[in-house]
Amino acid sequence: MATSTSEEQTDEKLQGYLGLELHLIRYDDLWSVLDVNRMCATNEDVVQGLSDKVNHLIIGNGKNDGVNGAFGHQIRFKEKQPDAKMIMDKPGVYFLVLSNCGNFDTATVSGEVIVKNSHGYLPANEYGKMPFYAIMTACTVVVFLLWALLCVRWWKVLFNIHLIIGALALLSILESIGWFIHLFTWNESGVDNKAIFFIAIFLSVSRSTLSYMLVLSACLGWGVTKPVLDGGTICRMVSLSLVYIALNVVREVVLADRHQQTVPVAFVILCLLPVPLMNGGIFYWIFAALSNLMETLEAQGQTAKLSLFQQLWWVLVSGIVFAFAVLLAQIFIVANDTSSWQYQWLVQDCAPQTGFLIVLIAVMYLWCPNEDTQRFAYSAQLEGELDNLDEHIEKAEVLSADEKEVDVIGARS
Repeated sequence: MATSTSEEQTDEKLQGYLGLELHLIRYDDLWSVLDVNRMCATNEDVVQGLSDKVNHLIIGNGKNDGVNGAFGHQIRFKEKQPDAKMIMDKPGVYFLVLSNCGNFDTATVSGEVIVKNSHGYLPANEYGKMPFYAIMTACTVVVFLLWALLCVRWWKVLFNIHLIIGALALLSILESIGWFIHLFTWNESGVDNKAIFFIAIFLSVSRSTLSYMLVLSACLGWGVTKPVLDGGTICRMVSLSLVYIALNVVREVVLADRHQQTVPVAFVILCLLPVPLMNGGIFYWIFAALSNLMETLEAQGQTAKLSLFQQLWWVLVSGIVFAFAVLLAQIFIVANDTSSWQYQWLVQDCAPQTGFLIVLIAVMYLWCPNEDTQRFAYSAQLEGELDNLDEHIEKAEVLSADEKEVDVIGARS
């Protein structure tokens, strides 16, 4: 419904005004049904059959019946019209076009447009996410339960990294549940609940941040060559996490609202780039720390641990290659938004989530708790102590060479 804001032209005087129309036009058909050189109908156009009324937008064959990919609705002043229902049998991107072919422009237009697919209210480019997150929830629950059973079985030999891996798996479950609830309620009610949306985003970026910090902590030698990390390193990690969470939240919000708010493609790409750049910086730190750690382990002759972190190195390299490929696909999809809408959820949700789950399972395999876990974690310290003990034993044997018996306490069995 239109409402005049002019003191001279009231709503009563404008009841016969026919220039305001609302059209729903399929993107692929937009410039085949509109002629920029001949848009508003004149008496001559009506005579030629190009339009049914003067001051109406000329649409293809002159009809707004949807056959040519366009649906039209007349907007009147003061008079509230009954709801108009349009059945669209062609999938794709549609533009909502507001046209004014008359000579009056001092007015406001209010109303509501509701689009419902056969599956519900979710946009077609979002619908694939809902069954995906249902499957993702089931998969992460299975992975978490298996890890929990292993931790219960070997609870006496667990150390901090096992607990954080379990917390990461639990956070992944909550993230998948959050996104599924958000999409399910939106599909059923037609309302995009922003509270659930921001909770899901927070869980998502928290999971990503925790996973990076977990790998970084392990590569810095936490629980391997040092019992705790120094305060300066922890401070840098916390600061990096806070910045990373903030940039990720901005990225997710822009990606989610770019259609509703008509965000320019250049701005979307600008919001996408900082996160990959930070990912690159984090991975550089991880690999630098991992290289130093492997050199230390090699110098100490700890071949078992060295083999473990060499396998982790290959897991991380594979993850980086996969993440870079996903980033290129995301940029391509955003740049070709209208023609690649059906693949958006695959590169924005499915690929990153699946890649994370595979890396998580690989890390769980490498750090799987067993009977040798505690000895493995502190083998460097134990070997040092045993070396010192051997020296004391040798000294004791030399000092007691003339005696028949030597009492050695704590000798290796």
